[in-house]
Amino acid sequence: MVQEAQPLPESIKEAMERTPQAFQPERAQGVNATIQYNFTGAEPGSWVVKVADGKCEVNEGTADSPTVTINSPSDVWLKILRRELDGATAFMSGQFTFTGDMGVLMQMPTWFGQQ
Repeated sequence: MVQEAQPLPESIKEAMERTPQAFQPERAQGVNATIQYNFTGAEPGSWVVKVADGKCEVNEGTADSPTVTINSPSDVWLKILRRELDGATAFMSGQFTFTGDMGVLMQMPTWFGQQ
């Protein structure tokens, strides 16, 4: 069965709202992680993505104790999600920062079908 490619997200809000549809639970078995996104720039805001028990939940707001926190201009993160910019390259060149578990940060693309 071939899945039709969805149009690329036009905004961070659209990308965040689509995250549960992109989630691939078979690639995140045993994962229990809370990812905090703090966006600046054109679309400022905070989002929380929780991955646990084969489910992915997304909400606007902040988490008490996230596993990893990503701080990024919204346009940079949107380019990463649209695969117009490599996440590792963006990090190495200082386009976004993070705190917390680097292993979770590195595994995230696998959970959402980007690798």
